[in-house]
Amino acid sequence: MKIFAFFSFLILVSSCGEPNCNDVKKAFYPDEYNLIVGEASIDNSWIKITGYHPITYEKSNIMVHNNWIDDYNEVEAGDTIIKRAGNLELVIHKKDTIIRHDWYCKGKPYK
Repeated sequence: MKIFAFFSFLILVSSCGEPNCNDVKKAFYPDEYNLIVGEASIDNSWIKITGYHPITYEKSNIMVHNNWIDDYNEVEAGDTIIKRAGNLELVIHKKDTIIRHDWYCKGKPYK
């Protein structure tokens, strides 16, 4: 019985490989954001932003795994965050600048 449990454990561990970027990106493709930032909390794992839609003024929030932003202080209140469905690029519109971030997978930009 112990041998069966050990082999079952080995099979389980060996099946847990690195995720395939093509499979992971499918989770991010349909997402769409268009949000004026009220408050942002960004770290190496998560992007958490609360704010409102610039046309409807409906309150909204984003909580998504961070595969884009390295500079955690880059997003400020008043900025607009845009990500279109079917596109992996995240765009930050600031007062005088537009910053574009590619989606990263395994440490490399991925499109």
